Amino acid sequence: MTTTNTLVKANDKLNLPSFTYPPELSVPARKEGQNYASYLFSCGKAYLTFYKTGISHTRQTLKYAKTLRAKLADQGKGVSNDMAGAGLLSRAEWQVLRRSKRDLLRLPVMGFLILALGEWLPLVVIYLTPVIPEACRVPTQVERVLRKKEERRKDRLNKIAIHALRLQSQDRTPRTDENAVRLAAAAEGLLAPENASNDLSLFHLLLLSARLDSHPRILDKLNLTPPKWLLQRNVSKTLAYLTQDDELIRRDGGSQALDGRELRRACVERGIDVLGKSEAELRRSLGQWYRM
Repeated sequence: MTTTNTLVKANDKLNLPSFTYPPELSVPARKEGQNYASYLFSCGKAYLTFYKTGISHTRQTLKYAKTLRAKLADQGKGVSNDMAGAGLLSRAEWQVLRRSKRDLLRLPVMGFLILALGEWLPLVVIYLTPVIPEACRVPTQVERVLRKKEERRKDRLNKIAIHALRLQSQDRTPRTDENAVRLAAAAEGLLAPENASNDLSLFHLLLLSARLDSHPRILDKLNLTPPKWLLQRNVSKTLAYLTQDDELIRRDGGSQALDGRELRRACVERGIDVLGKSEAELRRSLGQWYRM
């Protein structure tokens, strides 16, 4: 009994409340003899219900985040990475604060779109993902974003491999010379996050940035190599976040205590492909990250 209770407490600290995620989407089946326009309209109503519930979830999340900030304020503390590391916030609470910042800006846009488009919102919302709160994103929309992210990662790594010699010749004195996956372990202590990007060559910075999706997509479209200073800044920022998150995951129960949704997100953030993978495969992949 004690072991079970300990695991439940660990899960509470690691995994976010259910209202921080999208609600279930229930699309009705087409009835016999129902014309297509009527069917589309009934589907639109189901989606509208989904979006309204998603907005409710987002509001609950923002309210929860507000109570967490008040909790820190009562102790004379501000919101920062150190607050979680010092034990004032659990990993779940820290993530709620991080994610709610973006959704605070997205919520008014989502409300306007529902008022303006009503039942026809699903036809356009899939193309507006960046401005849609996370709790309002339908499964196909999430999968579309992940597919593009994985395709972009593969394309970037292929281009780097093709131009490897040229890229290495531009920066011949790296102080660290490891493969891309191993270098990602800079977040685990191989290199201090604040120094990691300064210790890497342009070639290895590109490998890390491609794997962790750290540089702007517009540079890919223009077929331009990101400048080293930009890679150093962005990779350092990403590694600093992953280092903090890894520490909190270890502290609050370990990666094996992550539920399926947080497991998937943790893999995505660490440059691990998730589409078509089982939960067991994702746990093995994430476990490899922690063993580096």
